[in-house]
Amino acid sequence: MDTKFIKHLRISFILLPAFIIHLASIPCIHATEDYAAETGKDCAFCHQEPVGGELNAMGFAYVKAGYRYPIPERILEKSASLQTPFHKTLRFVIGYLHLLAAVVFFGAIFYIHLFIKPSRLIGGIPKHERILGVSCMITLALTGSYLTWVRIDSWEQFFNSTFGLMLFIKILLFVLMVAIGITAITVVHRLMGKEAKPVEPPHKEADISLEDLRHFDGAPGRPAYVAYEGKIYDVGSSPKWKEGRHFGKHSAGTDLTEAMGGAPHGAEVLENVRYVRELSEQRSAAKRPTPAHKVFIVMAYINLVIIFLVLGCISVWRWGFPVRLVPNAGAGVSARGTCIECHMSETPGIYHGWSNSLHAKVNVGCLRCHKPGHDTPVISERHLQYDIIPVSLVVTPKTCQGCHPKEVDQYDKSKHAHTLEIMWKVDNWLNDGMNNAIERTTGCYACHGTVVEVVDGRPKPGTWPNVGVGRKNPDDTLGSCSSCHTRHRFSVVEARKPEACDQCHLGPDHPQIEIYNESKHGTIYHAEGNEWNWRPDDGRWKAGSSYRAPTCAACHISEADDMPATHDVTERLSWETQAPLTVRPNEFKPFPAKTDWKRERTKMKRVCLQCHSIGWTDDHFSNLDRVIENYNENYFKPIKNLIDSLYRERFLSRESYFDEDLEWEFYELWHHDGRRARMGAAMMAPDYAWWHGFYELKHRYIHIRKAASDLRQKGIGHIHRDFPGKFQEE
Repeated sequence: MDTKFIKHLRISFILLPAFIIHLASIPCIHATEDYAAETGKDCAFCHQEPVGGELNAMGFAYVKAGYRYPIPERILEKSASLQTPFHKTLRFVIGYLHLLAAVVFFGAIFYIHLFIKPSRLIGGIPKHERILGVSCMITLALTGSYLTWVRIDSWEQFFNSTFGLMLFIKILLFVLMVAIGITAITVVHRLMGKEAKPVEPPHKEADISLEDLRHFDGAPGRPAYVAYEGKIYDVGSSPKWKEGRHFGKHSAGTDLTEAMGGAPHGAEVLENVRYVRELSEQRSAAKRPTPAHKVFIVMAYINLVIIFLVLGCISVWRWGFPVRLVPNAGAGVSARGTCIECHMSETPGIYHGWSNSLHAKVNVGCLRCHKPGHDTPVISERHLQYDIIPVSLVVTPKTCQGCHPKEVDQYDKSKHAHTLEIMWKVDNWLNDGMNNAIERTTGCYACHGTVVEVVDGRPKPGTWPNVGVGRKNPDDTLGSCSSCHTRHRFSVVEARKPEACDQCHLGPDHPQIEIYNESKHGTIYHAEGNEWNWRPDDGRWKAGSSYRAPTCAACHISEADDMPATHDVTERLSWETQAPLTVRPNEFKPFPAKTDWKRERTKMKRVCLQCHSIGWTDDHFSNLDRVIENYNENYFKPIKNLIDSLYRERFLSRESYFDEDLEWEFYELWHHDGRRARMGAAMMAPDYAWWHGFYELKHRYIHIRKAASDLRQKGIGHIHRDFPGKFQEE
């Protein structure tokens, strides 16, 4: 054995596994700097931890899709099914075995080339190395097949991304390596054994140099000699040197002088074997390798080159490549082709909105959202007229669900999605009000949403255009994501600002934006909001690090502490303040929430506790509960009982709502004054809680009681019959 073998072997088996393990750990670092920038998502989008770590279902799907975004729905579904504890454990075990086999296999090849040299393996590959190589190749083939199945769904995926192409090349290289390896350990090894002439023990007077010594390696038909401190010993008869190998660590035909220093025994063990003679210092004439040995050397170096190519493939998909290896396909073709070329001039606002969006950065083009499906009844006539690619006019949450499944599922459970239904059940104006279709379309439906009707492939006027939060779409989905994330930029920054809510949440009946602007939260936002970090690098938009005072989204949607974000605005509510009589959300008959108000209040408190003390937070909600009780018991219930008694006594007619003054007064008591008092208290706006709230409640309370008394004395009140637009339909 080479005198420096032990030292080199130790270094190689320390550095090589460390290198490959480091290589396997690179994606987390690369994802933070590259993939996150491409997708516009923070670490928590793909990882279990907010700053990286184990992949979640979305991250696993992203890898499976070849590090491409958006992710096809079928891959999302399969990836979700592979996230069960069983599959995750199985994937971990198989991945570990794959990595271990690669470390051992590559390490063995590097060891042969760096320390033994293929030219010295005259008698063929040693038996233990053959067994190790075959075991590693079988393990790599089986584990690699499973891991490929996990990541790749179709043949096309090998060629539509750099990741797929590199994986395909890596598989081809591995197949070639296996073919060479099997040929080497079978055909070539057998030929080398035949060509290697038996070496007779040398004559007594013959010299043996260090180069000659390698021929005495204990292979079949040859003696097993070793050298120590210039002396040669025959170890062939020792049971501890079977087939010229000593415990799998040392080989016959080598000098063991340096290796003996690291052995658990001393040189005394050589007294038990036959001394041959002194080691000659003269160099022997180098013998030419046999034809089979030449072939073996060439195959060995080919496998070494293949290993470097395999590592190159891994490096390309881990770290990227300066040149795109696979042309951009899919949405990008249409986005940078026909659609954009036309819309840049025809509708520059749409183009610039999209081009500045994250969708553009992650290559989500026009057809990704507007491509018609089998259930799309509304196709742009203009596109058909000019023989342009057909596009869907109505983009629904079903389209968004392909990339944002969690957000769409949460939204579908919310009051926003069902607000059209709620409006018809709560608001007397729609059922009995003296208004007409156009007044409802341009007013109520603009925020609450329409039922989009399709006639002859076109949306019916009056039901379209509309982006109401509760819009009922032709595919039976509810809502429009562009209500809050306005098209075509779909900015998360915009949705985080209170202005995103002010189109609908304003006015006498639900003046949340006016209340917010009056509150200290709004004051701080208007004073310094332009300095806040609306899009932090880690994607975690949180109090303190990103903003100093909450916005609408901060309280009702965004994450807080370790509480995740949600698109269900029904969460975190402990009172239903829009109802005539304030009730808990699960008791709100038009839309009973499937939540526990105590748990939801705890969530809202966690939002407050990011900036306020426990005492401050508890006292605020205690005050809110007292406000609710004050409104319910002292204002609404007494007036509701009074109005009901007037109906029973037939002083008020049930023929039509709003045709008598007291009906208007009672409606505005809860719908205007009562809401302002309750919402003003909930959001800490004293002017709305008092002057626009309880002050107006008192005024209307007294007026209603006086009007009721007058009505009972006179016996009949005025009925408004001549009303503009009364029940007029289109």
